Amino acid sequence: MKFIILFIYFSFCISILQAQDSISKNEFSPGVNLQIGYIPKTYPIAPKSPFAAISSIEFFWKFNGKDKWHQYYNYPRGGVELVCGYLGNNNELGFATGLIPCLQINSKNENKKWRFKIGFGIGYFNKPFDPVSNPNNYYIGSSFVNMTHFSFRREIKISDKTHFLFGLSMIHSSDGHTTLPNVGLNMFTVDAGLRFLKIEKKNIPTLMKNEHKLSYTLKFGVGLHEFGETEKAVGGPKYPSYHLSFWVNRSFKQIHQVQFGLIMAYYTSFYDYITNQEVYASSQRLNSGTAIAFIGHEFIFGKFGLVTQGGIYLYNPFFVKLKKLEGEWSTSNKLESLFTNRLGINYYPFKKANTLNNIKNQFSMGVYIKTNLAQADLFEYSVSYTF
Repeated sequence: MKFIILFIYFSFCISILQAQDSISKNEFSPGVNLQIGYIPKTYPIAPKSPFAAISSIEFFWKFNGKDKWHQYYNYPRGGVELVCGYLGNNNELGFATGLIPCLQINSKNENKKWRFKIGFGIGYFNKPFDPVSNPNNYYIGSSFVNMTHFSFRREIKISDKTHFLFGLSMIHSSDGHTTLPNVGLNMFTVDAGLRFLKIEKKNIPTLMKNEHKLSYTLKFGVGLHEFGETEKAVGGPKYPSYHLSFWVNRSFKQIHQVQFGLIMAYYTSFYDYITNQEVYASSQRLNSGTAIAFIGHEFIFGKFGLVTQGGIYLYNPFFVKLKKLEGEWSTSNKLESLFTNRLGINYYPFKKANTLNNIKNQFSMGVYIKTNLAQADLFEYSVSYTF
């Protein structure tokens, strides 16, 4: 159900981008890419892979400036990327496909032609972990996963209608700890591709004067995960968790928001373990919670926001207690008990065109993946209001 919701959400995002394209007469700018690289072995008994090969088709549009955020992002491209990959080990890793909504941002210096692309979508793996038929694939625990794509490339003009791109990419796939095992699979690649376009035309920029404004956001989220380590307690129940966040936004440069805030969470999986194992004699619900102080950043582009947050646990008693009881209080565990991150996308359904990063008095819906240090913890679905 989680991935059906995620698929519908991003399909809706794609339809919004296409609708904006028809209104602002942005130019269809498709592309094809080939990526060759490797999958680093991040778990001792995980399958080996000598190399990985990924091909993709980009159904992108060139944003030519009718909406002011196009200008602040130096006339980016956006759309959806369809990827298909050979993972170097058909028996244990199989193949992967993905549908990834993406935004490609251009360098400010027009002559340098550097391109940064980020995508956050859904992937399918045909050979996930199975205790009988595929017991070594600790990378991927379920067929449907989140697939995140980063690339940094240089673009060279071949002709007015064809450009060549080359650079480096990383694709990360994980189910967000909702199905174990879930070490997560990373592909690091070099890539090359072609972009097909019309002769570029741009509207004259009419950038607005920057104003630094404060706003305040209250967010409620529901997370989902399996309780246990990355590779332990396979096949257990999926537990919800509840997250309440409050933060202050400070806007700058018309497309950015800096965030400073707090997150309080209650984990039903913690409470279940605490009561069943009698870990605490009292304050069982209190010890099932966490508190986080964080700083974050949100890129605003139209009705969407790409959010990154880095936090420090102010209160995380159960995780510390559990690790010490299990005799696993290593340096890695200590760091996981302190540092946490979130990556997500917000959608502002009622935000008007050309309001840039003015999200005051706006409702939003979001989907996030949360990690402890580099270890996936959960997927979170949220609603929030900024005032």
